[in-house]
Amino acid sequence: MESDQGDFITRRPTLSDSLAVLDLITAVDMAAYGEPDYDLDSLLDEWSNMSLDQDAWLVQTRDDQLIGYATVTRVDHRFSLDLYVHPSLAPEGLADFLLAMCEIRCMEQMGTEIRESSATLYIPQTLVVEKQAVEERGYQLIKYHSGMRIDLPAPPLEPSWPEGVSLRNVVPGQDDLRIYEFIQAAFDWPGRTPPSFERWRDLMMGASSFNPDLWFLAFHGDELVGAVLCFDYPQYGWVRQLGVAQTWRRHGLGAALLQHIFGVFYRRGHRRVGLAVESSNPRAFQFYERVGMHCLQQYLEYRKTLTRT
Repeated sequence: MESDQGDFITRRPTLSDSLAVLDLITAVDMAAYGEPDYDLDSLLDEWSNMSLDQDAWLVQTRDDQLIGYATVTRVDHRFSLDLYVHPSLAPEGLADFLLAMCEIRCMEQMGTEIRESSATLYIPQTLVVEKQAVEERGYQLIKYHSGMRIDLPAPPLEPSWPEGVSLRNVVPGQDDLRIYEFIQAAFDWPGRTPPSFERWRDLMMGASSFNPDLWFLAFHGDELVGAVLCFDYPQYGWVRQLGVAQTWRRHGLGAALLQHIFGVFYRRGHRRVGLAVESSNPRAFQFYERVGMHCLQQYLEYRKTLTRT
C-alpha cells in the first residue's frame, strides 16, 4: 500500500528494500555516534518477527530517496517502536508523522479488549529532532542506557576463576528454559516485566547470529551460577546478557566471564567488544568500567501510555 503525502510517499517495506533501509539506519548511526551500529542480519532477524505489510513504514522522496523508517513490535500487551529519519534530508515533522502511524497501529492491535498499554522507544542522546518529536507527543523519559566498549589491541588477560567453578557452552534444546529462568532471576529488579520464555527464545536463540559457541554457562557443582550470552557482529563482539547468581556476586565470577569472552572474541579476530547497561544499575556500570570498558554511546528510553477512550 502506498500513500502520497505531497512532498513524500509512504509505503510498506519489502525484502528488496533491506539494503536501502540499512543505509538509512547507518546514516542515522553515523550522525549519532560517528560509526555504524547495525548490520543486515540484525535487520532481517527483526523483519522475520513482524508483519512488514502491517507493522512497518518507509517514507521516500519523489526521486526514491529513503528518508524515514519506523516499526511497531508487540511484546505481550506492550509495544516497542523503532524510528529513523534521515539526519539531513528528512523534512520537518517527519518524525512526528511516523510516530503517529505507529501509535495508530498500536491502538489497532490493542483492539477492544485492552484499554491501556504502553509504547517504548530508544533515541540516541545526540539526536535533537527525534527527542523533540517524542517529547512533544507525550513520551516520558524513563531511563538512560549506556553503550559500553572495550578495545583489544593485544590479547586480554586470562580469567581468574573462583575456586570450584567450571565452564561449558550451552546445549540448545537442553538448556533453553534453565538459561531463561536464570537470566530472569539475575535481572530481577522492581518494575521490570520479564519477557515470556517464547519471546526470549525467539529473540535470543532464534536470531540468525545465534552461535552456541558464544554462550557460556558457569557451574559450581551442579548449580548454575553464571552465564554470558554473546553474539558475533561484523563491527564487534557483543555481550547481550551477563548474569551472576545473587549468592555469587562480588566473588570475581562476573569479571572472569567477561575476561573469558574478551579472549574468545579476540581469537575470532575482533578488536572491540561491546554491551549495553541501564543507568538504573550504577553498580553494573562501575563494574564494567573496572574491567576496562568505557561509555561510548548513550540512549534515552522513552515511554508513553496508550489509553483507549
